[in-house]
Amino acid sequence: MSILRIPTARIFEPLLLAPARYKAAYGGRGSGKSHFFGEFLVETCQAERATLAVCIREAQRTLAQSSKRLIESKIAALGLGHQFKIFNDKIEAPGDGIIIFRGMQDHTSESIKSLEGFRIAWVDEAQNLSARSLSLLRPTIRAEGSQLWASWNALQLRLMRALESRARHNGWCCIVSDTTDNLASANNFIRGGYRLYQPHFPWAWPNTLYWRKSIK
Repeated sequence: MSILRIPTARIFEPLLLAPARYKAAYGGRGSGKSHFFGEFLVETCQAERATLAVCIREAQRTLAQSSKRLIESKIAALGLGHQFKIFNDKIEAPGDGIIIFRGMQDHTSESIKSLEGFRIAWVDEAQNLSARSLSLLRPTIRAEGSQLWASWNALQLRLMRALESRARHNGWCCIVSDTTDNLASANNFIRGGYRLYQPHFPWAWPNTLYWRKSIK
């Protein structure tokens, strides 16, 4: 039996270790969150046979707007092409598992029932997910041990202020985040009072900028 070894940035380790129904990561473009969940999904489908998974976005008119290409690249990079079968509209996983791709805008309370029995739902670009879509999705993905994952961009100043308020309530001393090749996000951090710093253990890309703000 082969062992799959995937290097994972330390910032994402809690998502691997925590036994939780909801797992989420947010950050700017290039922060690695989609790549992490893509690898995590492939790893899960390979290790836990017969996994049924759906990759979701609020609006998905074509598969070009989905996470399919990212997942295909992860399967190839991990050397698992012989265990997965890639089709135009789906990916078959070991043990009769499957990965499909859906847009929530197209679903109704009746059509969403087709996802009953799925164990993993990954919502990418979750900042665009509507309250209606979430209310349909949560009670549908309810198989034993099911999980809902979410990754989104949340660098707007309003959301930064909300996070700072929570940080003060929790007694945190500072907030740390990062940007990669994203001038607009970097400017938001500067406007929000964040300053550049160099962490002891960088978790993203060589050209990533790291930001920190002290909480008083």
